[in-house]
Amino acid sequence: MFTPEVKVAVYPFTRQAEGEEIVIGRVDTGVFLSLPPDAVEILDLLRAGETVGRTREIYGQKYGETPDMEDFLGFLHGKGFVRVYDPEAARAARPVDVQAASDSQTNPQTNAQTNSPTDSQVPAASAVRYHFADFPVPLARKLFGVTALSIGSVIFALAVAAAFLDPSVRPHRDSLVFSEHRTLKTLALMMMGYTTVFIHEMGHLIAARAVGVSSRLGISSRMWVLVAETDMTGLWSVPKRQRYLPMLAGPVIDVVSASLITLVLFGHHQGWIALHPVAVELGSAMVVVYLLRLLWQCFFFVRTDFYYVIAAFFGCKNLMKDTQVHIRNLSRRFFGNRPPVDQSSIPEGERRVIRSYAWVWLLGRVAAMWMLFFVTLPVAGQYIRASGATLMAGFSGDSYAFLDALFIVVFYLFPLGLGMGLWIRGLIKQRRLPREREPRVATT
Repeated sequence: MFTPEVKVAVYPFTRQAEGEEIVIGRVDTGVFLSLPPDAVEILDLLRAGETVGRTREIYGQKYGETPDMEDFLGFLHGKGFVRVYDPEAARAARPVDVQAASDSQTNPQTNAQTNSPTDSQVPAASAVRYHFADFPVPLARKLFGVTALSIGSVIFALAVAAAFLDPSVRPHRDSLVFSEHRTLKTLALMMMGYTTVFIHEMGHLIAARAVGVSSRLGISSRMWVLVAETDMTGLWSVPKRQRYLPMLAGPVIDVVSASLITLVLFGHHQGWIALHPVAVELGSAMVVVYLLRLLWQCFFFVRTDFYYVIAAFFGCKNLMKDTQVHIRNLSRRFFGNRPPVDQSSIPEGERRVIRSYAWVWLLGRVAAMWMLFFVTLPVAGQYIRASGATLMAGFSGDSYAFLDALFIVVFYLFPLGLGMGLWIRGLIKQRRLPREREPRVATT
């Protein structure tokens, strides 16, 4: 396809220096790759109109090596970064303002550079549909600006002081146990939980918009746990220092929300405001829910918000997948059944992090699998047997028991089954890929 006389159309891409590599990305398709600087020079030569053969010659004169252009461009073609230049298609294509399209996805104050392709009419193939992409960037910056974050910090400090002064407002597991009207209160708590999950994910999305990056909301799984997620892969197009707040926006909102509830409960216990007993029960339970949600983010052996912060801090491009490959390599060396996968292209600093993280991954997975087979599945089996028999008996047998069983199926068994299905499907689809930049996906 990419013979020496061919010219190549290069799609618009952003670039960010990451140590000794450069991360290039297409913000319209959400694909980001890490390349050495000399490889990016090849793209710049092609973008300037040089043929494949001439680009090979220029590269050879500068570096004393002959690059394998066919394989390199074939890989980039598969990722949607290049295609063979077609002048007829360029003349017939509708003009596209690729610079304006890219500027809408990147912060103009960053060092990200956007390149126009050789063929300025290159269509955006497989474009990603972003959610709330029209959310005003100025408003997003105010919501996650210095003033807003300072107010949140004060609220958190006041809540800590309130919990110190009044132990009754501290989160406790007993708050999740209702003595009366259990089903209705549990249903209300779950609805509140789903609402706050959406707010959590919107926090990630709005904070990403504050740095000029569009995101999308979705549903996925972490192992068998069903989660809401915000795909913020476009963060690879901005400098590292601007990525942390979008990654932490959800937990920040959870902390501030839990702090506000704590202050309201404190005011009630001090007699400053009057709350209905049900509101006190649900408020106390929600504080525990927020705490459990924050603890979930500490499960670094799956892709949580805190996991992405750690990976970004240590400059790891795809910590999870590289760790899985590393563990498989150790297994192959031990059993000697297959040759290990070469990871020598990974910088030594990243490899040190990978070797340490491998223990977190292994121990976390072992603990999670123990919970699955000895707690989660046995409990689910009991619910299935009990709920199945009740549902088979019908509404006329015992209406309350029927509704109770239906509640269990809809709000416990269905999410568990869906999460298991997504997890198994992900395992089946797993394939070894080149070192593509890891999607930045915040989860709850």
